[in-house]
Order: sequence, then C-alpha cells, then structure tokens
Amino acid sequence: MRLTPVGGLLYHCGIPKGQDLGNLTPVSDDKEQKEAKMQLAHVLFMDIVAYSQLPTDEQSNVLATLQQIVRGTAEVVRAKEQDKLISLATGDGIALVFFNDPMAPVQCAMEINRALKGHPNIKVRMGIHSGPVDKIVDVNDSVNVAGAGINMAQRVMDSGDAGHILVSRRVAEDLAHYSTWQPLLHDLEEVEVKHGVRIHMFNLYDGDVGNANLPEKIRQKKKKGLLAPAVGIAVLGIVLVVAAIYFVNREPPGTPSKPMWPESEFAALLQKKTETWTEAIFAAQAPNGGLKASPGAADATVQAWATAQGMTAVFSTQNNLETYISKIRNAFDYIEKKRRRSPAEGWNFYDNANPYTITEINGWVTLAYIKSLDSKTPIWNAAERQDVVKRIIRDLEEIKRRQDPSGGWRPIRDGNIDYVRTYSTVIAVWALIEARRSAPVKELIGSQYDENIRTGTNWLLRNYKEGQGWVQNPGRGSQKEQYDGLTAQALFALSRVEGVAEFAYLKSDPTYLAARKGFVKNRQLAPRAVDKDNSHITDADVGFTGSEFIAEGSTFLWFPWTLLELTQLSSDAGLSPEEQRAATQLRSDILNTNHELLSSYAESSNFTYQYAENLFCVSGYVNAIENGK
Repeated sequence: MRLTPVGGLLYHCGIPKGQDLGNLTPVSDDKEQKEAKMQLAHVLFMDIVAYSQLPTDEQSNVLATLQQIVRGTAEVVRAKEQDKLISLATGDGIALVFFNDPMAPVQCAMEINRALKGHPNIKVRMGIHSGPVDKIVDVNDSVNVAGAGINMAQRVMDSGDAGHILVSRRVAEDLAHYSTWQPLLHDLEEVEVKHGVRIHMFNLYDGDVGNANLPEKIRQKKKKGLLAPAVGIAVLGIVLVVAAIYFVNREPPGTPSKPMWPESEFAALLQKKTETWTEAIFAAQAPNGGLKASPGAADATVQAWATAQGMTAVFSTQNNLETYISKIRNAFDYIEKKRRRSPAEGWNFYDNANPYTITEINGWVTLAYIKSLDSKTPIWNAAERQDVVKRIIRDLEEIKRRQDPSGGWRPIRDGNIDYVRTYSTVIAVWALIEARRSAPVKELIGSQYDENIRTGTNWLLRNYKEGQGWVQNPGRGSQKEQYDGLTAQALFALSRVEGVAEFAYLKSDPTYLAARKGFVKNRQLAPRAVDKDNSHITDADVGFTGSEFIAEGSTFLWFPWTLLELTQLSSDAGLSPEEQRAATQLRSDILNTNHELLSSYAESSNFTYQYAENLFCVSGYVNAIENGK
C-alpha cells in the first residue's frame, strides 16, 4: 500500500520556489517550510476547456484574463489577507487551496462563474473537494502541494464540462447543513474516475450559476447503465441458444474452453520482471540517496517511505545485488538522515516539518534493515551489522510505544483507541515478527516483544469480518467496502507469525482458519484485471478527532498481495488438500486472466511503491514456484 494519484500522492505544479505567478500567491520560503504541517484544505481546481486547441497567443490572453478574474474575487482577497491561501498555476488552469473556510472555494467558484459570463470565449470547468494537503519543497527546490485534497479536486473537475461546478460528497455534506445551499446541490451519484476510483459527486447550479446539463462523461456512463437491462435480455436469449448448441456439440469432458498457460511460463515471465523492477527502483534514486515517488519524474518528491519499501523489495529477490551495494548504502544513509527525534521519533510522510511521524513508515524501515542483514549479498561489515541491529531495536521500541491497549496500532504516537487502524497494525506485527525470525536480531531481543505480537495478532483476529475480510478502520460502523489487498496483506503477516514456534497455536485458531478458507473461496478475484479494482482509504477515515493529524488517502494493491498469499495457501498444511488445490487454481486463473497485462502493468503506473510492492510479492511467488510449491 502506498499513496496514489487519487489517494494522496504528490501533486506537483513545477513552480520554482518564490516565483511570482502573475501575482497569484506563491508559497513562501524557509518560514513556510518550518511551519508546514498536514492540514485540512478546501480546494478549488479549475482549468480552461480545450485550452491546447487555442492559438498560442490566445492561450496567453485567455489564461491572463482568468487569473485576473480569480485575483479579484472576494474570497481570494480575504484569504490572502489572512495568509490562508496557496494559489498555483497548473498550465491550463489554477488550483486554489484555502485553509480558512470550507465555503470559500464554493463562493469563489460561483463568483468566477458569474464573471466569466462576460467572457463567453473562456470556457472553464471547476471541481471542489476538502481533504488533507501538505506544503512541501522538493529535491529540485520547487514548490509542491501534496495530499488527497488537491488530487481529488482535480478528479472531480475532470468529470465536468464547460461551466460546471462539481463538488465531492464531502463538500456537499457541509453545504447541505444550510437551507440556502440545498437547492443548488444536484446528486450525480457515484462516478468512476481515473484508476477505477469511484467518487460521489454533486452538480452545483441554479438559474444564475453553474451548468445544469449532465456532464458528458457521466451521461455516457449512465447511458451504458441504462442499456444494461435491455442488453442483458438480448444476451440471455443468445446464451440460451448457445447453450443448446453447446450441449449438442460439446467436446469430451476435460477439453479446455480457452488456452491455459502453465505456471512455469508465468514464473519465467515474472522472474524477468523482478530484474526490470529492481532496475526501476534504483532508477528512482535521487542524488541524496532517497527514492523518488516516481522513477520517471525528475521533479518527484523523495520519500523515506518509498525508500524503505524499495530496499525491502530488492532484498526479497534472488538476484545478485553486488552492483547495487553503494546505492543501497546511500539509501540507508538517506533514511537515517531523515529520521526525526522529536516531537515523536521516526519519519513523516514528506520528510518535512510536519510533526507527525508515521508507524507504517517506521515498520517498513525496520523491515528494510532486517532484510539487509539477511541478504545473500553482504551489505555491511561486522561492525556495521552491530550498528544496524541497534537501529532495528531502536525502531522496534518506537513501534512498541505506539501500540494501543486494545492490541492494535495507531499510525501516530498519540494515544486514542479511535485512532487504531488495521494497516498500521499489520505493518507493526509484520516488523516485530520479522525481527523475531532474524537470527542476529533475535539474539539480542529474545522474546521481549512476544506479548506485543500476541496482542496485535489477537486484535487482527477480533476485527476480521467473515465475507468481507479486514477493513482499514473497524471502529467505523456500517462499512460495505471490501479491501482485498489489505486482507491479503493481513493474512500474509499472520502467516509469518504462525511460522514461529511460540505462536504455532495460531494455525488452529478458528477465525484465522475461516479467514484463509474465505480467501481461497473468493472467486470474484479470478476475472479481475491486475491494474484495476484496487481499494482506497475513504475520506471518512483520514481524519482523527481531537488531533490535527490527517492521514493520506492510500491504495491497497490487490494483485501482488493476493498472488503472494495464494502461494502461501497453496501449501498451507492447515487447509485440506482440496482447499490447497483451490488456492493454486485461483492463482492460476488470475494469472491467465491477466496473461497479456503482466508484461507492463507495473510500468504503466510508474510509481515506486507499485514497483516495490510488486517486486516483493512476485519474488515470493517466483521463489516458491522454483522450490516446487
């Protein structure tokens, strides 16, 4: 799991620090960075429709007019006076990030929409969303805005046409509390946007502002939905005819209905991919040693989280890492330099002044260090290995401090049972058990973290939901979301726990057994595309009551973790032979469904976390196949 375009990865605007954007408000220099922290922002994203089709000179004139209109709006003037606004040029539009009032972007959008009626040649669409953002300066000294808030606002805007003011459900819920706004909100229901993410949107309009027409993209999707019943009836008739022909002319039993590729072919293909992905991970390395969020973007932000995931992944392969030793050592140097000692030890999302350090990053760093000790390619000399073990124990202690009395883990150190999250718990348990399994670490820690592992494991088992699996925030009721990637990762972590003798009792735990059996039976995974249907943390789970901390909306990759877990289950002695074969068959069906996508699906995303998580999981699969599992 890592931050995604919709779920909160960096939004880069490519603006040198301090540059005047036609008198739009730039982020200030050092003072702003020192005061930076993750905040809830209210974002208005707008762009000029068909901008690229305009003549070059007209592009400049149209954009200058739009900027002038924006600068003159009452909400922009007010927010600038209060120092509660970041305005960013986005090439063919503008992003306004307000920090003062959730109504500000809506009022601003309406004022801009009215003003544009006097400029019929300027076609603008707008999208509004409230969500977490962070102000950062990247490795190239450029101002960036990171977080789900700005990314989601752009996705909302992308669904509209000229004149539309579209708002997310989160914004609509704020507006709906006031009778004056209610008549302007028109429900568009859930809309699928980029990367298969679904967003519930509303069209904001009345007789004075906005565009009452249904956005074309949404109309097309709804049209397909309306056609479905009629098509279904026609298809049913065809199916009945085809079925009759089939039963008259069917092949003898056992004849396959479509080509099925052998496991060895997938293993060979994916083995080659591990080499490609390893190269991609190191291609993401910046001069300071850290890994950028995207290997292909020169201006992408360098992150401790991406760096730790990347290092954990490369050590999971059977590939020789001799040529990468200096790069690996530089990556760990970067990680150490970015470690915070106060107010809470560890690493934050974007290596800046945000005071909240994140449990999951701490866990991934611990895993990376452990894997470096166990690497077939020696990375450290004897003295350095001792130092690495000390660093691991240092970070294990911080992980321990973040455990809630309930047994689960919080993403931040602040103590509140409502802050406990499943992914934080999975990563913490995984890091602790890997330390327990590592000979050089176990030699010093013995069983001192066994109770933390036991209570964390019990928390996971208590919060498993049959037929649904694990959800990110079990404390929030009435959830229908299904997080297959998170469930697979939880099962993988638990499989690592049960492999230690002191926790062997877990193998026969009825809840754990039911979870494994349920995963094998999840045939809905078989026809799924590897590059789609990933689950995302919802807006409802990014806020933490009573804290300024706002989590990033993040993505749980279903395919790599499912591939790895089904590989585990195919040889799980706690399952019946039939269930083991069912796990193998489901894995084969998923691979065959995606035969043509496997050669490029990770590359198409070009995100370091996707390379890393796929490399880690696929290496586990390839190693198991080579060992005859």
